[in-house]
Formats: sequence, structure tokens, C-alpha cells
Amino acid sequence: MKNLIFTITFLVSMTVSSIQAQNKISLMRYEDDFSLVKKDSVKKGFNQLKYIPIGKNNFISFGGELREQFQVYNNINFGDVPPSFQDISTNQLWHRLMVHSNIELGNHFRFFVQLNSTLRFLNDNPIVPEIDENQLSLHQAFAELKLTNWNFRLGYQEMYYGNHRLITVREGPNTRQAFDGLVVKHKFKNGAIDLFAVSKVVSKQYVFDDESMHDGLYGIYGTQYFSNHKMGMDYFVVDFQSKARKYNYVSGFENRQTYGLRLFSNYKKVNFEFEGGYQSGKFNDLNISAYSVLADVNMNVLPNKKGIIGFATNVASGDKNNGDNQLNTYNLIYAKPAYGLAIPIGATNIISLSPYIKINPIQKLNILAQVFFMSRNSNQDGTYSPGMIENRPRPTALFASDKKTLGKFYLLETNYQQTKNLSFAFDASYFDAGSYPKATGKGKDVTYLSFKSTFKF
Repeated sequence: MKNLIFTITFLVSMTVSSIQAQNKISLMRYEDDFSLVKKDSVKKGFNQLKYIPIGKNNFISFGGELREQFQVYNNINFGDVPPSFQDISTNQLWHRLMVHSNIELGNHFRFFVQLNSTLRFLNDNPIVPEIDENQLSLHQAFAELKLTNWNFRLGYQEMYYGNHRLITVREGPNTRQAFDGLVVKHKFKNGAIDLFAVSKVVSKQYVFDDESMHDGLYGIYGTQYFSNHKMGMDYFVVDFQSKARKYNYVSGFENRQTYGLRLFSNYKKVNFEFEGGYQSGKFNDLNISAYSVLADVNMNVLPNKKGIIGFATNVASGDKNNGDNQLNTYNLIYAKPAYGLAIPIGATNIISLSPYIKINPIQKLNILAQVFFMSRNSNQDGTYSPGMIENRPRPTALFASDKKTLGKFYLLETNYQQTKNLSFAFDASYFDAGSYPKATGKGKDVTYLSFKSTFKF
């Protein structure tokens, strides 16, 4: 089954790779803009799949994505893996196929449906359905009512907020992330505000077996622009309820509120981003008091090449004292992995300092080079994966080490946009393990390589 799907989609990608789409293809495919095609009487290529009339002022459009990614891992998780793993150094091929349909009924109603198929090859280690493989699923399926300055969207849908640091679509891993529920969007002069009541969809490995309505996520997220959109401010309040997460390997019911502000700019020369979040609530009988602070300042030093140098820092709290009545571990909610796919470390109980360089040496090529200097914030708490699973230290050695230094993480990311449809990417990273990974396990240095091609229509 896997080999048949892979062969068919590979042949399709070779057939269509030279065809260019028109208009705008978005990260969130329900935000695609093919309005220029709507009145085009002579459609060519994949534009023939857009705005097909199905009655008076009713239309249906089709689109999709094919992504193939080959990865090389050396010393997964610093060499510390469960007994069920076959190898700590492995290669694997990720395959992603997504197809969707957008149905517009008049000016006020639409339905969006998207199917997802993600598969993993060449790796004998256990599959993680949320990341690696979901053989076939109904990824998005929502109805939307569109009124003047108001949108009401109900059903399975992707979301992202806070520059992906609060809620993300999880684009990097093989299987993207969706939510089930209601989102209300309101636009006003120089801003917008969203209200949502959703539950994360739990991705399963097999066919149409995903689940939802286990965790609750309720919130308000607003954006206000100033100075002709040169500056902006995000503000948000989110309530998270779950029984799924553990802190220092203790399970329980969590009711956590996150309050945050994000300031950002869009100038030609110097730009900044500052974000702060505070969390309160209860985890079992513990009172939650946690925080996260981020700062990013950068300067455009080569305008013709979009050459940017910058410096970022992030501080997120960990639990301070296992014996008090507080929990100080910052919960990432559903954030984007802060350090990519190479290492299973999320931005919880972390202090990181990071200089970086971005440049476009030619028009179609983007390059990012970055170094992270990382340590634990508190030696009374461990490190957690981006999905908030504690992975270091072991449960039997929770407070055995007071070491804090995680190490130095070197990162190179490139993206070549050959056409509007077809892109290629090469990523390479190396983690020089510090005293904490060595004190809590094998502590081997990690190397990661990735080669990726993506076709969208």
C-alpha cells in the first residue's frame, strides 16, 4: 500500500513539476487567492482546477501538495533512545500528500475539505503518528459564514497565532496539526480579533482514525497596527485544559491560563520583536506560575540581497522547587518547535542566546545561518520536547544532576523557490552536547541533514 501510493505520487510530481500556478498559494491553503482566475475564460494548467462553476455564483476549486523529504540522523536524542529503537543513527524518507476542495456558495458561504496522507519509509524505529505517519485522514473539514468584517468557521481547521509560538500548523514535521471547533474572526480598522473554542485533533497512524475533544483550548487573540502598519501589537488570553501532559513525570488535570503581549515592527532598516507571556492556573493541587520572554532585534545590512544580521534571546521558566505548592514549568501549548527537527528540545525551562544571518544571494534562494547557546533555566526541572513530553532526565534520576549547559546548536537552512509551485530545501545542523546531556545520558553530539522537495498547486 505504501509503495503503491509513493510510486503514484512520485510520477505525478514528475509530470507536473514544470507547470506554474498563478496568484497566491498560502501556508494555510484555505487562504489561497486565485481570484484572478475567476473571470479568466481561457484557463491553463492547474488553473483549470480553480473556480469551476457549479451553478449561478457557485464555484468549486481543487488544490494539493506533494512533499518528499529525506533525512539523515546521527545520534538521535544525544544517543539516548528507548529499548524499542533499532538504531540511534538512521535515515528516513517522509512522504506527504494533501489534496483539498474549496466550495463557494454565493458571497457568504463556503465549505473547505482537505485530505491528508503521510508515510514514513526506510526507518525501522517505532513510528510516532503525531509526527511521522497518518496513512489517511480528514485533515480539515469546515463550514464558513462570511459577513461584513465577520467570519464564523466551524469544524476541523488549521490555526496559527503568535508567530507560531502559541499555536502552529506544525509545518516542519511530516503530519500537520489541526483543531476541531469554532473560530470567530472580526476585522476592524488597523486590526483584527479572533475568538476560538477548539480541541486539538489527535493524529493517529491508520485510516480515518483521528480523534478530538480530549483537550480544551479557549481564547482571544487580537492584533492592532500602528504607524501605517509599520508597527504592531498582538495581545491574547488563552485557557488550556488537559489531562494529557506530565510535569516531572507526574500526571494530572491541568487548567492553565496564558496572558501575553507581542510587539513587532516592519521597517526597512532595523526591526524588532518582543514577546512576553505569563501563565497561571492549577495542575492538580499545584498553583501554576510560569513565564516566557523573547526578544529579537535585527538589521538589514545588505538591502540588495536582503542581508539581515540579528540577535535573539529566549527565557522560559522551569519548576523551581519540587517541594513547594507551585508549578513553574512553562507550557508551550501547541507551539512550533523552536529548534527544528534535529533535537527533541522545546522552549521550556530554557535560556537561549542566538545570533543569526539571513540572506538572499539570488532572487530565488533564501539562506539562514544561526547558532543557539542553550542551557536549562532551573536545575529542578528537566527538558521537554516541543510536544511537552519530558525526555530528560530519566524518571529515576529527576534531581540527580545540577548541570545546566545543554550545548551549542549550529543551524543552516536553505530554500530554493524554482517556480511558484516547486521548491527545494536543504537543511543541516549540528548540536555540540554540553554538560547536562552528558550527565543525564550518553550525551553524544547530534548531526542532522535534510533534503526536501515540495510541489503545490
